[in-house]
Amino acid sequence: MNLKALLAIAFIGMVLVSCDDTTEGIGNSLVKQNSVVISTDTFTVTSKSVIVDSVLSKNTIAYLGKVRDPETGVYVAGNSMIQFHTLPNLGLTDSINGKDHNGNIIADSCDIILFYDDFYGDSLRPMKLTVYELDHPMLENQNYYSNFDPKANGYIRTGNGIKKEQIYTLSDMNRTDSVKGSYRRIRIPLNDSYTDKAGITYNNYGSYLLQTYQKHPEYFSTGYNFIKNVVPGFYFENQGDLTGSMAYIHGSRINAYYHKGAKDSVRWASFDGTEEVLQTSKIINDNNSIRRLATDQTCTHLRTPAGIFTELELPVNSILNGHEHDTINAVKLSLTRINNTLPAKVAFNAPSELLLLPKDSLHSFFEKGSLIDNKTSYLAFLNANTYTYYNISNLISAMGHSNKASANWNKVVLVPVTVTRTRVSTNSNETIITKIVHDMSLSGTRLVGGENNPNGDVKISVIYGKYE
Repeated sequence: MNLKALLAIAFIGMVLVSCDDTTEGIGNSLVKQNSVVISTDTFTVTSKSVIVDSVLSKNTIAYLGKVRDPETGVYVAGNSMIQFHTLPNLGLTDSINGKDHNGNIIADSCDIILFYDDFYGDSLRPMKLTVYELDHPMLENQNYYSNFDPKANGYIRTGNGIKKEQIYTLSDMNRTDSVKGSYRRIRIPLNDSYTDKAGITYNNYGSYLLQTYQKHPEYFSTGYNFIKNVVPGFYFENQGDLTGSMAYIHGSRINAYYHKGAKDSVRWASFDGTEEVLQTSKIINDNNSIRRLATDQTCTHLRTPAGIFTELELPVNSILNGHEHDTINAVKLSLTRINNTLPAKVAFNAPSELLLLPKDSLHSFFEKGSLIDNKTSYLAFLNANTYTYYNISNLISAMGHSNKASANWNKVVLVPVTVTRTRVSTNSNETIITKIVHDMSLSGTRLVGGENNPNGDVKISVIYGKYE
């Protein structure tokens, strides 16, 4: 690398470090350093709120309940479909003590447990759910969006299928007993008589699982065989107008309890909802309230899950005009958050990370399981009430060289996301991004922007460089 290039990089670094949120004087200075000319300018960015009907629902957290955002009045309900995984060797034998009149092994009881590590709302508010047995599994290789309804699309087993109502509160957050240990949970008993698709009746759902394993252990050899032949999954639906809490379900389990051995000890066979199988959430928004927020032109909104994103129209032509022979060294974009009108403990949290990507890539990015490349997709953290993208120059250049055939050629969207990071090694704090999915939690904030914004324009600052 020659001396001129080194000097240019060093100077640009000093400019970037010295940049703050003010733009006074930008565009009026021209600096010459060893024949490397550096200039800066600033431009206005147009922004607006856009309604997002649904997002790809592929998350490790399931959402169950219904709440009202106290700041905006928006009602949000969450229902979940969960599949379950099996271990290839459950260790079940004929030594199970419980037997029916035909000598078949039986379970003493059975339940589904939904484990939650967090929730929003009133933990004392009674809520009601209905759990439905699926007739056939939803497929792993298909994309399901957050408006997909398993009931409306024929996935629920009718006739003798399980349909179990359960009233619960989230107040019993810490449960401890000798069998299950300590956890936060919603428990749904499955102890009623159960009839499978072949017309065979069992004293409870647990006995169906045990006897099916005894007859067809090959059905339990893989997760695919299990959901295809034994347990297609269950759909958990919030019921009625009961409003007050939303549980963030981080794990789930089916337990079939039985007695075994000379000491007649309690054992159980467990089947977990894991990342190896599918889990989706159906989100229901109050559409009238969403439309009302989206038409507010004094700011722009971010609402999750699947509510409102912010769209930016980048001034690409203005940035490039007159600089055809210059290098775009840095393009900085900052979005300022407007403080909530309610206390933080009451209001929804602001999204912690925002993905910026071209509008036309909104669906394909998530469907392909893409990661940021800092060329057309970028991440920003909420820091000091601001989301800052420090250098999107690659994106500006790519848009400038595009064929501009799409009406969205210079438009991007800001998308709240959940990012999974993995340590490079056990002895290092360095991490790499391994997964990016839509943020399906309850979050929301307002950003400075909009056509009638009283807080000042959204600005983008550019640093150019050229040799003379």
